[in-house]
Amino acid sequence: MSALNSAFQHVLIVEDQASDMRIAADVATSLGAVEVDARSSASAARLYLQSALEGEKPMPDLMVVDLDLGYESGFELLRLWHSTPKLAKIPVIVWTCLGEEQMEICRLFKVNAIVPKADGMAALKQAMELRSRAAS
Repeated sequence: MSALNSAFQHVLIVEDQASDMRIAADVATSLGAVEVDARSSASAARLYLQSALEGEKPMPDLMVVDLDLGYESGFELLRLWHSTPKLAKIPVIVWTCLGEEQMEICRLFKVNAIVPKADGMAALKQAMELRSRAAS
């Protein structure tokens, strides 16, 4: 049984770059995620989460969020996540190429992990594994 298998069955990835979305999805499935939903914008992810809150879609067990989403910002999702008690229970990994100032804001939001994209796929995998062990 893989590390993610018992804790995270459904992962929501919010990423606007197709190659990075594929990397995050591959990491999640390699660790045992049964379902991976990917959204390329904060607004699309927000709609998904609203549907999940209304019971129309499955609630994710983990979210991987890029902060730089082109014309939108991942911080919009962090605000929704932080201010909605049912969503705030979902572990969040911020996986981004933005700088230290943005990462400090993530720390204030109390995200579960911050992974710079420059650290590569192995760092994202390690963060997911750590979150899975913490959730078990």
